[in-house]
Amino acid sequence: MLGKLLKYDYKSNLYYFLLMYAVFIGITFLARVSIAMVDIDYPAFDNDVLSMMTVMGSVVMYFIGCGALMVLTYLMIAMRFYKNLMGNEGYLSFTLPVSYHSHLISKIISGVTLLIVSFVILALSGVILTAGTEMWGYPMASFAERLFEAVKLYNPFVAILYVLNGLVSVVQMVLVIYFSICVGQLVSKHRVLAAIGIYIGTNIVLGMISALGSTIFISILDGSYGSTLYFTVTNLASILFKAAVAVGGYIGSYCILKYRLNLE
Repeated sequence: MLGKLLKYDYKSNLYYFLLMYAVFIGITFLARVSIAMVDIDYPAFDNDVLSMMTVMGSVVMYFIGCGALMVLTYLMIAMRFYKNLMGNEGYLSFTLPVSYHSHLISKIISGVTLLIVSFVILALSGVILTAGTEMWGYPMASFAERLFEAVKLYNPFVAILYVLNGLVSVVQMVLVIYFSICVGQLVSKHRVLAAIGIYIGTNIVLGMISALGSTIFISILDGSYGSTLYFTVTNLASILFKAAVAVGGYIGSYCILKYRLNLE
């Protein structure tokens, strides 16, 4: 049944996400074409002021698109969870012969998948925008060289920890969204505003704890900064902290869905 829930979630989101990705990639191509015309001395861009305005406008448009992509991704993940489990669809969802765990897990998997795809699209757009330009030449080659050197120096285990840290971070992001929505629905009025407030407050608290933890670890491992030990310990601590937050968010969301659910 979990597979059917996932299929329904992906199908419900597919049109909106494909449209959003298509628009964003289109913006990226327009920005790239504008930059390319300046690079090849296109006659219409002989004026230095016009060239500068074109490049600046293209870059600003691209970065606005990047921000909009991530904000809309978060919003659509949150709206899908809210409508499917907290809104009118919730009456139908909870009449299905499916456990609360299955509902929650399907939303986590779909949310994490869509968030990762958005990150990939964001990275792909960066490649499209910079490919063939000065930014793609020496700086990218230098970055790749340093990355490979870091993997060799600190061994592949550290690289694996960074990847795992990133994956756990995405799961945590999604679960904080879901937990905030679940807590927000406990309020009798203005549930959406309550959920937004709880989400912002939760992230502020988590940010403060993370900053404090980073300061403590940096002071403790001051003598080993840049070593394999330093990156291993800091990554492991980060993974454990984010995993604990994710587990807490899951348990909190599950308990509210099962025992305190109040559908609109």
